[in-house]
Amino acid sequence: MKITYLLKFSVLMMILILLMFLILSLITYFFESSKIVGYIYNFVAPICIFVVAFSYAMKCGERGLLRGLEVWAVYFIIISFLKFTVLEGANINMLKHLIFIPVGIIGGILGVNFHK
Repeated sequence: MKITYLLKFSVLMMILILLMFLILSLITYFFESSKIVGYIYNFVAPICIFVVAFSYAMKCGERGLLRGLEVWAVYFIIISFLKFTVLEGANINMLKHLIFIPVGIIGGILGVNFHK
């Protein structure tokens, strides 16, 4: 595990997720909200996990499956920490976040293969 790359790309992942949520929130605030925007919210985190796992594995150049799992694990740890401390009363579906494992793995595998 290349911890410096992992930390750098994990920060990038959180910034991407927050930025995408901010943009979507501004769109729903200023424009007519529709059900489509609600569905788009469900795809923000997986897309960001895929992009970051792809970039991280491409930077490392080896073991894409493991790199994708590392990115997902950091995401899951942050979400779990938020759920059990800061957002204690919030209803966060943890099973949905477990489904993002294949997204991280596929991003990592494609990133390593794209590197070659």
